Order: sequence, then C-alpha cells, then structure tokens
Amino acid sequence: MTRTGRPRGFDEKAVVRGAKELFWRRGYAATSMRELADELGVLPGSLHSALGSKHDLFLRALRDYVDDSRAAAELIAGGSPLHAVRALLEAVLDAAAVTPGRGCMLGNSAIELLPNDEQARELVHSGLQALEQGIETALRRAQRSGEVRADIDCATQARLLVALMTGLHVTARAELDPHRLDDVIDAALAAIADPSSTNRA
Repeated sequence: MTRTGRPRGFDEKAVVRGAKELFWRRGYAATSMRELADELGVLPGSLHSALGSKHDLFLRALRDYVDDSRAAAELIAGGSPLHAVRALLEAVLDAAAVTPGRGCMLGNSAIELLPNDEQARELVHSGLQALEQGIETALRRAQRSGEVRADIDCATQARLLVALMTGLHVTARAELDPHRLDDVIDAALAAIADPSSTNRA
C-alpha cells in the first residue's frame, strides 16, 4: 500500500519547538521561511505543506510557548507558595543570564505584533492569564497559611507580579548581570509578606 504525507523522520513537534526557539530569538518579522527551513533541516516545500504559512507556524510556536507558561504556572501549586512565586520570578533572571537578549516570547510578540494580529493577541493573553491565575492561586494559599498579609488583594497582586515578570524580562536584557535585579524581587515580595510569618520567601 502506497503511503502518503510527510517523509519518514519528520517530527512535527520537534519542528514546532525548533521554530519556537528561532522566533523567540529573532522575532517574527526578522525570520523568513527559508531561514526556518534551513535551521530546522526541512525542505521549504515540506515545511509549508506540513505546517502552512510562516504565520501559521508562528502561531503553533507561540501556542507551544503558552503551554510552557501554563506548565510553569502549575508548578507553583506545590510546596511553600511564596517560595514558589519567588522561584518563578528568579527564573526570569536565570534565563537572562544563560541566554542574554532573548527575553519573553509573550512580551516580545506583544511588542512586535499587537494589536494588529488578533490570533497572536489571544495567545499572548492566554499565556499571561495562565501565569496570573497560577500566581493568584499561590498567593491565596500563602494568605491562608499566614505567609502573605491578610489585607492583600491576591488577584490585584497577581496581576502586578505578572507585570513585574514582563518588566524583568525587558530590563534584564540590558543588564550585564541580570541578577542585579534580585533586589527588585526582594522588594516586591517583602511588600506582601506577613511580617510575623516565620516562612519568609
């Protein structure tokens, strides 16, 4: 029986992950389909046939990044919630130290493509909402356990911390030592911590 479709060995998920890395590093406009094909080791015709246009592939890549963001938000569900929120923020600086200049794909895409690209806007919003909801859940747990002040509005504070995360991604790109921004994280968490708690983040 004759088989049709993509050639054997074409790993669609791996191609999408590779495209994510390239779009993340270079941005949407600066990345051509030819460069994507060369970087991913796939013939341009096969790439287009399997995954559509550059915009189609970008949306798949951005969706994969959103899935990663959602998974990161879910990780803060366990352990000390305030420590988990700190780890999420510090991961921004760790990533900036390892891969300088890359930033956050959600933030980068928002700056480059919004508000004109509605499909990208929905994905960026979804990724930021996932982070916000994960942080809010952690803060509510921390409030119940006495780590966070009782007078804190957890929903508002979660939005503030997501805004801080996106700001850290941008500011860290200009820093020779991204961990110079550790004190910003310290200040943000100290402002909401219950001073009587023995389990400080």
